[in-house]
Amino acid sequence: MARPARAVRAAALTLLTALAGLSAGEPARADLSDDAARVARMWSLSGARVARLPPLFIEHGRTRLVAITPLPVGAAGAAGTPGTPGTAGAKADECLTAAFLAPRIVEFTLETSPLAGDVSALEGLVERLRGRDPDEERRVHSAGGAAVITRCGPAREELGRVAVEVLSPRGAFDVVIAASSGPPERIEAILPERAFGPVAPRGDPGRPAEPGPLDARVARAARRARAEGALRVVPTDMSASVVGTGQFSVKLAEGCHRIDLMAEVPSATVRRATDLDAEAREAGTGRLLDRDRSDAPDGRLDFCLGEPGVVEVPFLGAAGPVKVVLSDAHWPLLPFVPGHFGARARGNLAAALHRRHAPAPRAQPIAEAVGAQGDTLVPVQVEPGRCYFAAAGLVRGELRGLRLSVELGDHAGRDDAGDGSEGAGVAFCSELEESAALRVGARGNSPVWVLAVWPMD
Repeated sequence: MARPARAVRAAALTLLTALAGLSAGEPARADLSDDAARVARMWSLSGARVARLPPLFIEHGRTRLVAITPLPVGAAGAAGTPGTPGTAGAKADECLTAAFLAPRIVEFTLETSPLAGDVSALEGLVERLRGRDPDEERRVHSAGGAAVITRCGPAREELGRVAVEVLSPRGAFDVVIAASSGPPERIEAILPERAFGPVAPRGDPGRPAEPGPLDARVARAARRARAEGALRVVPTDMSASVVGTGQFSVKLAEGCHRIDLMAEVPSATVRRATDLDAEAREAGTGRLLDRDRSDAPDGRLDFCLGEPGVVEVPFLGAAGPVKVVLSDAHWPLLPFVPGHFGARARGNLAAALHRRHAPAPRAQPIAEAVGAQGDTLVPVQVEPGRCYFAAAGLVRGELRGLRLSVELGDHAGRDDAGDGSEGAGVAFCSELEESAALRVGARGNSPVWVLAVWPMD
C-alpha cells in the first residue's frame, strides 16, 4: 500500500510542477521599440496624427541633426506604424511634437533651431561673452532616457531640424512625431517606468570671479613666497597674443621654483574671462616639469632643478593681447641631496623634500638604492627613537605612477607622486624598531629610480 501512495504523491507533484511552468510563462519584456510603439498608439488613440522615424544610433561627441516636418492630414497614425512626414493640409494652429526615446541610462540633449530673426549673430556673441548662452533656452535635457519637444502654431518651424547630442558614451533612439490640436499626453503618463522625482534646475553659476588688479596680485604672490622662505622672487612680463596665448623662456638656477602666471584683466565691459593654464617644460628635451589645468584665474607651477637650465612656459587663457607676468620664486637646494645620480634625480629628490616641507637634512643619507619597473622592497636599518625622511626620484625613463610607502612596526605611511611630479617622499619615526621596510612602486616606460633616506634631528 505504501508504494501506490508514493506513486500518487509523485504524480501529483509532477502535475503541479507542469501547471506551475505553464502558468509562469515568460516574463513580460519591453524594449525600446515597444516603448515607442506604446507612445505612438496612445497618441493616435487621442486623435493625433502619428509617425515614427527610422531608428538612430549616435556616438558621444557626434551631434546628429534630425529633420522633422509637419504631418499631412490623413497620415498613418496607427499603433507604431511609420508615417510619411509632409506639409500638405497641416493646420495653422496645431501642435507638432517630437519624442526621442533611448534606453533609460542614456543621457542626451535636444536643441531646436531658432526662428528667423530671433537672435542675431552679434547679439548671440555678446550674450556668450557675458556668460549667458542664448541656446540654452532651446536645449532640452533628457530624463529617464526620454525627451519631448512640442511647438504650436508658427513656432513649429523651430522643429525643422533638431540637434541631438549624446552625453553618455553612445545611444540608440526611436523618434515618434505627432500632430495634434494641442499638446499630446505626457511621456511620464504613458511610460511611468521612465518617470522619477523632480530634477533640480542646472542653474547658472555665473562668470568666474575677477582676479583683481595685476600689480596687487604680483605683490601678493611675492609676499607669500618670501613668507615661505623663498630666497628671491623675480618677475618677468610679456604681452599675450590676440587669442590670449604665449610662451616664456626663462633661464633658472638650480633649486626649487614656484612660477606664478598672472594676466591683466582688460577694462572693457565685454571681454573673455581670465583663466591661465600653463606648463613648464625643460628646454631641449621637452620633459614636463609641472602642469596647471585648474579653473583659477592665475596659473601656478612647482618644480625643482638639479642644475641650471632653460625652462619654457607656454600658456593660454588670457583675455586677449594683455600683459602677462611670470613671477619666479626660488628656493636653494637643500644640503646633502646626492648629485652623483645625475641632475634629474637630484631635482626630483629635492622636489620630494620641498613638497613635504621637510627640514634640511643635517647629514648624508644613511641608505641609497636604485630600482626599476615594478614593486621593490628596500629594508633599512634605523635607530630607535629617531626620525627619518625617505625620498624616491626618477633618474630616467617615463613615469605613469610612483609610490613610496614605509612599514615600521604597526605604523605605515605612503606618498604618491602627483601629476607631472617625478618624486615622492615620506617621513617616519622609530620607537623601538631597528628596521623599516620601504617599498617603491614604479610604473611607466622603462623607469629607473633612486631612493635616499636621511636621518632627521
